Amino acid sequence: MPGKIVTIAKLKGGCGATTLTRELSAAAIAHGLKVAVADLDAQGSLTNWWNRRTAADPTGMPPLVQLSPDKLITALPDLRHKTDLLFIDTPPSTHDTLAKIAAASDLAVIPAKPTADDLDAVGPVIRQLRGSVPLAFVISQITGKRSPDAIEASELLSAKAPVIGRTTVRVGYYRAANVGSTGHETDSTVRDEIEVIFKNLADLIDLKSIVP
Repeated sequence: MPGKIVTIAKLKGGCGATTLTRELSAAAIAHGLKVAVADLDAQGSLTNWWNRRTAADPTGMPPLVQLSPDKLITALPDLRHKTDLLFIDTPPSTHDTLAKIAAASDLAVIPAKPTADDLDAVGPVIRQLRGSVPLAFVISQITGKRSPDAIEASELLSAKAPVIGRTTVRVGYYRAANVGSTGHETDSTVRDEIEVIFKNLADLIDLKSIVP
């Protein structure tokens, strides 16, 4: 059974996309899936995290796919047969090539902080991808579970596509990344947040169909 592909899409930097990519990859591995990640962002934050991770523990994968966007599009069918789940971290852009990658995915997850600037930046991504790939949102970096801004953002975005979870502002996310780990592996509160997101994501893309 071919694996699944999830693109983490964004227009605005700083929304937590790379953090979400590495946390979800750790969650998927913890659930016994064969996972890979691809870093298309020129900033290379996911790649730097991966380098720290493999330096600390060469067996502490996921494998990193290092291809240009054009070559990645061509490689996606093969990658489906080599992994259960591929996460693609994209740069803050609505470039046509990135849209093609998202369209070849099973789901595009759009993280957004609950601020006016971040929510404004979601619109162009929705307009470009709607109709070509199923969409989902994650409200990121909220100040508390009952944050009024997060509640309003969830209500606004859920009218457009499912909101599959939230992440709070916690040092557990970033402290773990400094040594190539993840909050999912080291912080129980982070793990709880990411598990909710991962479960909802798994339901949307029917991961049960490829996992015994």
